[in-house]
Amino acid sequence: MTTEYTQASAGRLAQSDGEAIHHIVARFVAAWNDGDSAAIAALFAEEADFINVLGAHDRGRASIEASHRFIFDTIYRGSRNRYTVETIRFIRPDVAVAFLRAHLTFHAGERTGEIHARPTMVLAKEGADWRIVVFQNTKIAAPEARSGADL
Repeated sequence: MTTEYTQASAGRLAQSDGEAIHHIVARFVAAWNDGDSAAIAALFAEEADFINVLGAHDRGRASIEASHRFIFDTIYRGSRNRYTVETIRFIRPDVAVAFLRAHLTFHAGERTGEIHARPTMVLAKEGADWRIVVFQNTKIAAPEARSGADL
């Protein structure tokens, strides 16, 4: 089952464990599209790891917030993100992996860009709440760059 999230999705979901994870994804998208680094950081565990699409590694919620604040003030100011949940796999009742697809559009000066990516979230349940503990974002290469010879 795939579910696409846009900003309007963030407030309409129930709270079973699977639905709670879908809700986190929707809240992430809403926070991104609002340029709200604090709201993004609030979705993460205190000691979370975040690897962005370029391979930079943020360790901890404060670092995740600061790096998102920086990109929302610069290259990704006014950008729009859309996520699709491809699958959620429960490793244990309190640990899950969410495989996502992302489509980001942005404007850098006079240049418009877009990035297609495959984020992966590892989430853990802390009490009654789910938090992102690891986020790995991988850019999808252009189709011409994905030949068998490149693997």
